[in-house]
Amino acid sequence: MTDATITSASPQPGASPATLTVREITEDDLDAWGRAYSKGNFVPYRAATLEKRRRVFEPGRWLGAYEGEECVGTFRGLALDLSVPGGALLPVLGVSSLAVVPSHRRRGILSALMAHGLNAAIARGEAAAVLHSAEYPVYGRYGFAPATRHGGFTVDVTASGGLRPGLDTSGSLREAAPEEVRRLGPALFDEARRNRAGAVSRPGWSWRRRTGAALLPGEEWEAPTVLVHEDGAGQVRGLVAYTVDGKWSDRVPDATLTVTDLIATTAQARRALWAHLLSVDWVRRIEVPDDPLPLLLRDPRAIHPLPHPADCLWLRLLDLPAALTARTYPPGLRLTLRVADPAGHVDGTWLLRTGADGSAEVTPAEGPADLALDAAALASLHLGGEQASRLTAAGLATELAPGAARLADTLFRTSAEPWCPDHF
Repeated sequence: MTDATITSASPQPGASPATLTVREITEDDLDAWGRAYSKGNFVPYRAATLEKRRRVFEPGRWLGAYEGEECVGTFRGLALDLSVPGGALLPVLGVSSLAVVPSHRRRGILSALMAHGLNAAIARGEAAAVLHSAEYPVYGRYGFAPATRHGGFTVDVTASGGLRPGLDTSGSLREAAPEEVRRLGPALFDEARRNRAGAVSRPGWSWRRRTGAALLPGEEWEAPTVLVHEDGAGQVRGLVAYTVDGKWSDRVPDATLTVTDLIATTAQARRALWAHLLSVDWVRRIEVPDDPLPLLLRDPRAIHPLPHPADCLWLRLLDLPAALTARTYPPGLRLTLRVADPAGHVDGTWLLRTGADGSAEVTPAEGPADLALDAAALASLHLGGEQASRLTAAGLATELAPGAARLADTLFRTSAEPWCPDHF
């Protein structure tokens, strides 16, 4: 895209308005860009991060806001895809590293960066954008809404009693070296995430970081223990990575095991991995992200949710027909949506019709709608993490036809709550 110029109010009363430019940055801009990001987030600038940024830099997706030659705002775009209900992977823009230096805030710079980035995503054919929101009130005004929640729990190993008897934990477990994890992990993860909406792709640099292959000279890395599960045919069906703190209290083992990754493509693999975790010597507690484990334990009361579960992945729809038709629905339903979008990306009245196979057709509609809501509210429904009836009760959606909210609940409901295991 071409550079965008904005005229922002000067922070000094009586001074002339300042002209700023938003543009795609080059690799030569990374040092100044990184310094602006550090200023905007009140963190020390470390020269070592420059090499890390070079390794993950995606030309055409990273943006800077400039006043003259000075970088005063940052935006990092990532090429990702998102798992949606039904198992499809939807191309999306990942938005990260948003910052504006303190001296230039409240001048429209973040809005200009976001507009440039989202318009570029649409031009590339990306149907949505995703981000993790540092501040809850900020991103709703750009059409984003929470689409998944981040949680997890602690397992009291002794109180749990282990897995319920009679569960199939067949297959074998073995340790995997980092190079094998880099080779096996991507395909295993992509297969597993098709069974649950809300997960974003892991680029190659993510696997290198997870396995210690992206270290700079002098950096240290403590490798986790990684086990893979193989079924009876020798096919890898699961992977778990964890660390153990080795703590003792009053000469008694009191260690905590922290799961950093758990991937399973079969129920047997998941059970076998958990059977191992519950049997690790010295471990009294296991901390783990969201998982169906409670149903597997002899005593599910040994599970304690981690404090402060909160919103995780935020979603912004950019191409409504592409985004809505990527997922599946209950068959034989139709709903007309009136969507308000000040940015214009998904504004309009849209008819959603589902076929006998769960596929959908989305077309512009004439005449009255059944349900009115804005782009952010619709984004919160898309992965199944929110209900239209709750939105209606909160005044975030309006029924224009009796029963429309209940119909939308049925349309967008999913069998498993959406979940994103990664931050970016």
